[in-house]
Amino acid sequence: MNSENTVLCLSRDADVVERFASPLRWSHPRISVRATTRLDEAVAEINSGTIDCVIADQMTIETESEVLGAIREQYPSVPLLVVSSTDLDGDSTVSEVVDFLDLDEESDKTALGGWVANAVVRGSGSAARPVGTSPEDMVHDIKRLLVDASSPMDIEHAVCNQLTDGGRYTFAWVGEYDAGERQVVPWVMSTAPDGWPTSRTFGVGPNAPDNVLNELLRRRKSQIVTDIDSYPASLPWRSAALEQDCRAAAFFPLVENDDLHGVLGVYTDSSDGFTDIELDVLEEIAGTTAHVLDSIAVRGEIDQQERVLERYERLVETVGDGMYALDAGGHFMTVNNGLLEMTGYSREGLLGEHVSILLDDDDIERRRKTIDRLEGTHDQEKEAIEITINCKDGTTVPCENQIALLPRGDSHRGTVGVLRDITERKKRERELERQNERLEAFASIVSHDLRNPLSVAQGYVDLATEQVGELESLDNVRAGLDRMEDIIGDVLALARHGQTVTETEQLQLDDVASDAWSNVTTEQARIEIETSEPIAADRSRLLRSFENLFRNSIQHGRADVTIRVGMLSDVGGSVSGDSGRSAGFYVEDDGPGMPEEIRENAFDSSFTTSDEGLGIGLWVVKEVASAHGWTVSVAESDSGGARFEFRDVRAHPE
Repeated sequence: MNSENTVLCLSRDADVVERFASPLRWSHPRISVRATTRLDEAVAEINSGTIDCVIADQMTIETESEVLGAIREQYPSVPLLVVSSTDLDGDSTVSEVVDFLDLDEESDKTALGGWVANAVVRGSGSAARPVGTSPEDMVHDIKRLLVDASSPMDIEHAVCNQLTDGGRYTFAWVGEYDAGERQVVPWVMSTAPDGWPTSRTFGVGPNAPDNVLNELLRRRKSQIVTDIDSYPASLPWRSAALEQDCRAAAFFPLVENDDLHGVLGVYTDSSDGFTDIELDVLEEIAGTTAHVLDSIAVRGEIDQQERVLERYERLVETVGDGMYALDAGGHFMTVNNGLLEMTGYSREGLLGEHVSILLDDDDIERRRKTIDRLEGTHDQEKEAIEITINCKDGTTVPCENQIALLPRGDSHRGTVGVLRDITERKKRERELERQNERLEAFASIVSHDLRNPLSVAQGYVDLATEQVGELESLDNVRAGLDRMEDIIGDVLALARHGQTVTETEQLQLDDVASDAWSNVTTEQARIEIETSEPIAADRSRLLRSFENLFRNSIQHGRADVTIRVGMLSDVGGSVSGDSGRSAGFYVEDDGPGMPEEIRENAFDSSFTTSDEGLGIGLWVVKEVASAHGWTVSVAESDSGGARFEFRDVRAHPE
């Protein structure tokens, strides 16, 4: 609607004409009002084509056929609005009437401007009664529509459509401020005039061109552009606004609780721009819109948190382990299905009850001490202890209890925990204990019942040698007995230490290698320790492994074999990695080495290449490596001998 829209107010009664014209003049400044009581003047105005809408009282329309005839000539370009307390009778009249308005109620007078404005813009095809266009009505209508707004589309309909409805303003838009992308993203839908480009975003910030939005966002104050054509800085849709004959524009920050949510922009084609009353109304509308946007954002955060909470609750309920939350006094606040299944209690049977319903005094005391330790440190978030759960049916379940404290901001700080049934683990531990007992008994048998007769046999060999002198047969017997002693030592090492290393210490590679060398009959052989670094290992097992490797090199190599020990280097040349593991270490010799087909089976306990064979020694080497979590392989050294490489070796104890 523009300033050329002209409304003709017609009645034989001068007072009635003034009742029509007066509210139109003050409620809608862009309606030009012509009022007359002269029928001939009214007919001439209608026939001239300068009238956009006629408003008349019922009596005049019913009695003056000349006026109705003139309207018929111009219909439907000239809508006819009839003010009456009752609808007119007769099809000849109703066909030209757009709507009827009952002005008996005082409140309806304020709606007259909007009623007429919509008739002008929408034409004769609309029979919908419009809303009021006084400042109070516009604010009221927008607030009413914003009450249930939950999306940008709702806000666009409630704010922008209402601002442009009936031609109040040429265009209105709400844009979201994206702080991360440093831009304003408008929501543009049905409010844009034909030909108005809507797919736009507007950059803001230091790197953006001088823009009215920069000043608005920086100061968070409204920016009023009284003359779009001469405004020095750029503004959104300047070209489109000028093509639509817009004269002025107003931009309002949408701020609530110090949070900037976006921008409201309004354009007008009025030659007078925005009046002070209009700016006050738009400022109030912007404030209401900001409040609604803030509420939508808060609701969105709450919905997201609820979804996250729902996912966590679903996760907790589907976990097989028992989970719970206790208040500061040790009473159950939350339990999951896993705990109910484990204990046999119902949810109602546990909620509110003290934890002592499931634990005895000793376990309660252990929990208390654990919580005290967690309270006293900021580094440790949780701790695991073993407890026994007393079920409802009188049975017990051994559990591992992971305990953690609720956040410190919780005024009623309690604990949360996870209970894992370790019945099977306890069974395995008991079985392992029984196996260890059997191994210890076996080791005792080997140590005493085998070594004693072995020592006796070695003594008789020495005695026979003294009596009859050196004999080849006695040398063979002595070698066999020494071999038996080595095998007994290997078997004892495996039997007494088990298959897994549970505790390690930091050792220097050269120290352990030197000690092992001193335990071996080396004859003419010699050792070279090329490099050394700390490694984490069980000393006795590593010592045994080195002894076996040294014996293997001496027995299967030359009498003057040279054995080298050192650290492996990684790709970058460093022996220590960032993960706390060294690249590893090696033991090699310059003996005849091992053919490839022998290397493939060297670590098998049953593998042998001769009567003496490799025996159990290299198998023990592999078992020691596996017990530490290392890998061991055999290759050829640079000098053609055997090279054993140990990898995945930790530099520090766990």
